[in-house]
Amino acid sequence: MDTSAVGRGETIAGVSAVALLLIMFIFDWFGFGGAIDTGIGTVDIGGGFNAWQSFEFIDIILFLTIGAAIAVAAMAASGAGAGLPVAGSAIVTGLGGLSTILILYRILDTPGGSDREIGVFLGLIAAAGITYGGWTAMQEEGTSFGDQASGFGGGGDGPPPPPSA
Repeated sequence: MDTSAVGRGETIAGVSAVALLLIMFIFDWFGFGGAIDTGIGTVDIGGGFNAWQSFEFIDIILFLTIGAAIAVAAMAASGAGAGLPVAGSAIVTGLGGLSTILILYRILDTPGGSDREIGVFLGLIAAAGITYGGWTAMQEEGTSFGDQASGFGGGGDGPPPPPSA
């Protein structure tokens, strides 16, 4: 495994992915608090939920993003190619962008009207780091989303040729 073969963008995305994975487990993303009148006195209640406990679908997207970012960095370190029709860095950039948008959405619209905790903001930063790392890796490779679209037959090259008779 040659770690010198890992580019700056892949390193940023990989480190951000590991950070996001830890943040998803360690920190509370959302919490609640309040007081209950028991008749004898008031009891303060409260608690928090990490990303795995807070989300039903978004946590799966975040986990796929983490897996893709770590896989691309590991493949770069091992010198192995995945043979995908799209560059791994483009996949990481797309998933990172989607994850960033989904976390931002949940910051604006909290699940169940709960309170925002520090974990959701740290998660947003880590997801943005994955996106930035993937984009930087794309720049290092000299690729763009337009180049990747042509791998699927798109990219604005004009209409497809007519069928042969």
